[in-house]
Amino acid sequence: MKKFIAPAVGLVLLGLAGCGAASEPTAPAPSSRSQSEQATPQVGGKDVAFGETAGIEEEGGQFAVTAGPLQDVTEFSTPPEVGKYVSTDVSAELLGGTGGAVASVDFMLVDGAGNQYPSAAPNGTDMTGVLFATLLAKGDSGSGKVFFDVPADATGLKLVYQPLTATEPIGSWS
Repeated sequence: MKKFIAPAVGLVLLGLAGCGAASEPTAPAPSSRSQSEQATPQVGGKDVAFGETAGIEEEGGQFAVTAGPLQDVTEFSTPPEVGKYVSTDVSAELLGGTGGAVASVDFMLVDGAGNQYPSAAPNGTDMTGVLFATLLAKGDSGSGKVFFDVPADATGLKLVYQPLTATEPIGSWS
C-alpha cells in the first residue's frame, strides 16, 4: 500500500503546482502609465522606412520590430549563388499578447520587379548572430542579423515580414 501512496501524493502535488497563482495578478493595476509603458517603443504602421519600428500583430501577439538599412556582406564561407549577400539588423520586442517567435526565415526581400529572395545562410550551418528570437513574456526582446542572396544589381529592395503562418506580409521596410 505504501508503494502506491507516495506516487499518488507526488501526482497530486504536481497537479496542484500547475494550478493556483497564475490567474491572480502579482501587483495591483497602476492608476496611471507606469515607467515600462512610458518606455514602450513608438511603433509606426506595418509598412515603414528602414531604421523605423513597425507595429506587427501576429497570432495574438503584438510586436515592435525594427529593421536597419541593408548592408553588403563581404565575409562569408558559402559563396552567394544569385549575386551578393546583404544583411539587415533586426530587433523585436513583445509588447503584449501571447508571444511567439520572430525568426530570420520569416523575412524576405522583394525587388522593384517583384522578385522574391528568401533569407540565406552565408556561413553555412554557423548561425551565430542570426535572428531567432523567442518572445514569450511582455517586454522580452531579441535581435540578430538576417541575410539575403540577391542579384548584384538589384534595385528597389523592400524587406517583408511574412511568418509561415501568415497568408500575406504583415510588415515591411523600404
